[in-house]
Amino acid sequence: KLKSKTYRIYNRRGKLIMKKIITLLTIVSSILFLSLPVSALDQKKEIIKLDNGYYLETIIEETSMARAANQKTARKTANYKNAQGAIMFSVTVTGTFTYTGSSSTCTKSVAEASSKNTNWKISSKSASKSGNKATAKAIAKRYVDGVAVETQNCTVTLTCSSNGSLK
Repeated sequence: KLKSKTYRIYNRRGKLIMKKIITLLTIVSSILFLSLPVSALDQKKEIIKLDNGYYLETIIEETSMARAANQKTARKTANYKNAQGAIMFSVTVTGTFTYTGSSSTCTKSVAEASSKNTNWKISSKSASKSGNKATAKAIAKRYVDGVAVETQNCTVTLTCSSNGSLK
């Protein structure tokens, strides 16, 4: 007959500690799973070619799990890219929304804007909210030898429908 060996782990006092190890592994794996970003699972991307040869790439991400069943927080980022695909600057609006099935309301709007290229500078940014929309506006300027040679006005609007769909 073959005998199977069972390995047991004991502490210094001779007590079996396998349950403690399994519990610890379960807790650690749960923490790792719950810390994964929701945005990686729920992302919408769109690319628009502009008349000047540049591209505008917009990305919508849900940034957190809602505290309430009828609440969402999300961000919409617009990346202004050159013909080679390099990002010149980005404008992001983060909005918090409540929705009921028959209506939705934006309760908070935050704007972020940043230059990704040394020739581009953000000269202003602002956030606003109205109804079911969160909006960020920014003005970016391209400089050559210290002189502004190009100005781009960028507006990013995030909309939440009455059933919680983002656009």
